[in-house]
Amino acid sequence: MPAVHDALSAEGCRILDVGCGGGWSSIALARAYPGATVLGIDIDQPSVEMAVENAHGAGVEDRVRFLCQDAASLPDGTVDVAFAFECVHDMPRPVDVLSAIRRTLAPGGSLVVMDEAVADSFAPNGDDLEQIMYGFSLLVCLPDGLSSPPSVGTGTVMRPSTLKSYGEEAGFTDFEVLPIEEFGFWRFYRLS
Repeated sequence: MPAVHDALSAEGCRILDVGCGGGWSSIALARAYPGATVLGIDIDQPSVEMAVENAHGAGVEDRVRFLCQDAASLPDGTVDVAFAFECVHDMPRPVDVLSAIRRTLAPGGSLVVMDEAVADSFAPNGDDLEQIMYGFSLLVCLPDGLSSPPSVGTGTVMRPSTLKSYGEEAGFTDFEVLPIEEFGFWRFYRLS
């Protein structure tokens, strides 16, 4: 991802990590890009508290901060690159969140989404990965997403076409599946 890497490498780059959980993705970004600042947001207060502790323990608390809030409350045009690691499929209203992220991006900014690398389309004889992901979806992710109505009920098995549709509805005009293949269960997307 040369364009994303260049943006992240620029001194003063402002990174947004949506659904940051315990903060490890934010910490990894801060370590990889020492000239950047990272804002991690999550709607779960205990996760945010854990993230603050983790950043302090990792020695990056001067460049990483965490807030318990919804992405919709962030100011427009205030980040250069945004990330959503393995969380879009859990969101009850992903288009609303993606719209909010798009508004926070400065001109030319990108959103990188990492989610499960399920098949491009449903097949009744899905492989082992597909079967595992449906199990996770039925027992964990889908009930979580449905717990806050109204919900689109995406679940773990989010196809690339579904994310593309969500992105277009949120106002993103470009969508690409990134050629990153060494991460097993994961697929990476870029929306801009």
